[in-house]
Amino acid sequence: MRQILGAAALSCGIFFCAHAADERPVLPASGPLPANTMQRLLLVDAERFGNRIVAVGDRGYIVISDDHGKTWRRAKAPESPLLAAVDFLDDQLGIAVGHDSVILGTTDGGETWTKRFSAEAEQRPLLDVLFIKKDFAVAVGAYGAYYESADAGKTWNSRKITADDKHFNVILELGEGKLLIMGEAGTILASADWGKTWTPVAAPYKGSFFGALVTDDGAVVAFGMRGRIYRSADKGKTWKQVENNSTASLIGGEKLPDGAIVIAGASGAALVSRDNGQSFVPVATIRVPPRRANGVRSGLSRRSPTAPHHALLSGRVSRAARNAALSDPARSHQGREPRQRIHPSRSTTPFRDQRLSILASA
Repeated sequence: MRQILGAAALSCGIFFCAHAADERPVLPASGPLPANTMQRLLLVDAERFGNRIVAVGDRGYIVISDDHGKTWRRAKAPESPLLAAVDFLDDQLGIAVGHDSVILGTTDGGETWTKRFSAEAEQRPLLDVLFIKKDFAVAVGAYGAYYESADAGKTWNSRKITADDKHFNVILELGEGKLLIMGEAGTILASADWGKTWTPVAAPYKGSFFGALVTDDGAVVAFGMRGRIYRSADKGKTWKQVENNSTASLIGGEKLPDGAIVIAGASGAALVSRDNGQSFVPVATIRVPPRRANGVRSGLSRRSPTAPHHALLSGRVSRAARNAALSDPARSHQGREPRQRIHPSRSTTPFRDQRLSILASA
């Protein structure tokens, strides 16, 4: 089954598209992909540099567009589980991470990928990756997973940087060697020395942070459960809540080339800021009725800017695909807020890799 959502935000020209995952393989081993194939893919993160967009997702799929998302082709990559995040140092060197702690690397702009690391037995999905310079890359994920590389992603070493095992959902670079990790149950960790040491930061609430980004004026905007948005003007030391009309969990966001910020989440929630995250206005979304029922939950998710005033975010997943994305849905954390839910009365979605389908279109 396929679902499509559409929305326009002010003059920003934002288009949202969503779909349900098909359990059958739908991609050739490599080469061009027809539009109807792209509409069926479960993609989770994307990176844009120049005219190129590289997106990653389910079954280790990696797809590339060189025309702002108008046409796509599949990259050559080893068989892998779901890939949750991708980051590029420049237009050649990139790293993708995902379930089974898998880490892939590319040296040709995403055309071909090789497996650099995996640890299936640990059952810790990697949920974000930061590739800052050739001698420093970091991947973070579930249950406190933290891996770092000092050789452009060729080899990786694990470190334990906290005493507990809360999920790390996002890692940010703030400049001058400052880094920030945010995640489950109000987890905020700060480093001022390129990750050599990490210090806990007092969180503004006890719920989970599902994403964060840096604005044009250097502020940090973080978002999470029940429509919560927080802004820090001092590199994450203190936080101020940004009031908005959303009560849905906010799962993904992006800063567009013109500086506008788009945050999206469960139940089709979409918010836009044009003042560096100091205020947000909702964006109406339109749902096209499904052709048939399939136990599908709705929710917009992660991002990819496609042109100076365009972005495409999406996210819709079938019950089977959602369950496959959870590495340990039965795990309990006493005393913590419930994890983000696609639907308030249905199964939970603990990991950031539930941010689905990040496609792009000019």
